[in-house]
Amino acid sequence: MYYICDDDRRFADEFHKKVNKTLASKNIDAETEAFYDTASFLEKINNGIIFDLIFLDILLDHENGYSFAKQMRKENIPIDIVFITVTQDYAIAGYDVAPILYLVKPVEDTQLQYALDIFLKRHMPSHVLLNLSGEILSLKIADILYCEVYGHKTCIHLASGETRELRCSLNNLVHQLPSSVFARSHQSYLINMEHIDSIARYKLTLSTGQALPISQSRYLELQNSFLLYAGRQKIWI
Repeated sequence: MYYICDDDRRFADEFHKKVNKTLASKNIDAETEAFYDTASFLEKINNGIIFDLIFLDILLDHENGYSFAKQMRKENIPIDIVFITVTQDYAIAGYDVAPILYLVKPVEDTQLQYALDIFLKRHMPSHVLLNLSGEILSLKIADILYCEVYGHKTCIHLASGETRELRCSLNNLVHQLPSSVFARSHQSYLINMEHIDSIARYKLTLSTGQALPISQSRYLELQNSFLLYAGRQKIWI
């Protein structure tokens, strides 16, 4: 669950819509709430509601968001923090509460997407459960090289050399595998970007040395997705 705390009601409501729109674009089903003071947040916490991420304005009316963040850390409230404010005065001091990022208003769409990508990478599960017409298949994400349409079936190629044949469409897998890790290179291919070694026009090479096609219509999209993925890896190595 995502929480937005800003005493500027207009900004909070608009930012709330922007967060929901960005999550939807990433096929992420999440609950979000916008509040205008920290008391509302604490009331939710005391009632047993668990929040995963808070977008917190530092300069709140009659209180200090940075001090509130320190209080949360002191009380061991398990939540990630993204600071939002109109000033950079707290940018250095704020990092002692380990925020994900520090965003300055007005927050651009690309900045919000970047913050959410960092958060999602930090909490990326190691395994995925695929629901395949009544059958549940558990796979380690890192073990998946790519998925391919093969005849009337979809195949998952694994790093071990094994292949799993599935009776489902590639579009079905697109909606079940994390979009921050998997990208479409072609109508018939879905690639695990963790295993991409290089991208050329119009071919990609996997860490195994295998070459796969990139359609002309997906070249730039794949290139941008891979650059964003590689950037997130750099941040957390």
